[in-house]
Amino acid sequence: MRRLALAIAGLGAAALLTNPAAAAPKFYFGDGKDLEIFQMVQVWNVYTTKNDAVNPDMDARNDIYIRRGRFGIKGHIRKDISFKVWFAYDNLGKNEYTAGTGTPNTTAGKGTDGTDNREFYIWDAIWTWHLNKEWANISIGYFRPQVGKESITTAFKVISFQKSLPNFDFRKHIVGRGPGRETGINIGGLHLGKGWSINYNFGIFDTNHTKIIGDEGTAKQPTVGDGKKWSPMYAARVAFTIGDPEMKKYKMGYTQTYYGKRNGMTIGLNYTYQGKTDVFDKNGIYAVDILANYGLVDFNAEYDWLYREVGNQDSTDTIWSVKLGYNIKLDNGQIIQPSVMASKEDADTNTLGVASDQEVYDVGINWLINKNKLKLNLHYVWGEKKNKDFSYVGLGFQFIY
Repeated sequence: MRRLALAIAGLGAAALLTNPAAAAPKFYFGDGKDLEIFQMVQVWNVYTTKNDAVNPDMDARNDIYIRRGRFGIKGHIRKDISFKVWFAYDNLGKNEYTAGTGTPNTTAGKGTDGTDNREFYIWDAIWTWHLNKEWANISIGYFRPQVGKESITTAFKVISFQKSLPNFDFRKHIVGRGPGRETGINIGGLHLGKGWSINYNFGIFDTNHTKIIGDEGTAKQPTVGDGKKWSPMYAARVAFTIGDPEMKKYKMGYTQTYYGKRNGMTIGLNYTYQGKTDVFDKNGIYAVDILANYGLVDFNAEYDWLYREVGNQDSTDTIWSVKLGYNIKLDNGQIIQPSVMASKEDADTNTLGVASDQEVYDVGINWLINKNKLKLNLHYVWGEKKNKDFSYVGLGFQFIY
């Protein structure tokens, strides 16, 4: 038996070596239990030509860094309960003067040079009970509130080089932190009709970031609030589709391209609300988004309103983005995908939130060697933040395995 087991193991190892696409291990334990190990990584080479916010006179420079790294497990603990737990290691080796998105990886805190490169942190931890696969999928854990299409679409499946502006301050406005994750519970479903479909999500989240609930303060930092006020954050999204659906079964992951195989349009309506905390009296967003994939054309757009009330004052910031891509299919099954993006953020004159005036533009080509699992892209990105110009050329390598 021992020799047989070793022989089987040897054959399995040989299969993985001869077929790298099958290298992601998946294990089955019976009674509906399974576990799969997966990894994802984006390596960027960014040549910064201008970054006035740091230094208008600085030299152009090249920077190679791991923009995003993911390592995780997913599977089922029984047939009707799935899970996904994964970790992130982002911006390893990023230079603080580089114009590309992302904060240099460091564990030493604000004001350091980021050379430690030791941050490895939880990204998502979700357990979903598929009580009714069509109407009642109940998720609990640490994950993104299902609002804002750019925010809930993974950066590994966008058609632009960097994510558009609705991804960033949008997240900080509702949960405080850049990754956009928070602990909570969500119920969602997907109904597939004939030529149409509807997808919904409703969640309740227990926010804990100091930018949302306040901070007891330190000797160096004045106290913000006293912890007396508490309110949960409610998040709701309803998406209507005409034509081909975005997904065949309910999930909380989205994409911006279907490689020329989808003919459908989805319109999403988004809303969040949180009552009194030590930071504000009311806070939330309204948002609308469109994803249209017709033949070889990919189009998506989003418009967000970020509102906040403090005492007798209120403000509403706005953010929008538009993207357009075209899929050129090659005889070998690969795809050349030119794409463009425009995005802008306008802070209220007397904003009470975290938004700032900025805009970004992106034009380039994605080479989909194996859809999004193996992708190379070359883009030129430029824009302005708080009246400071920036621009860079980005060469990206993406691997999902």
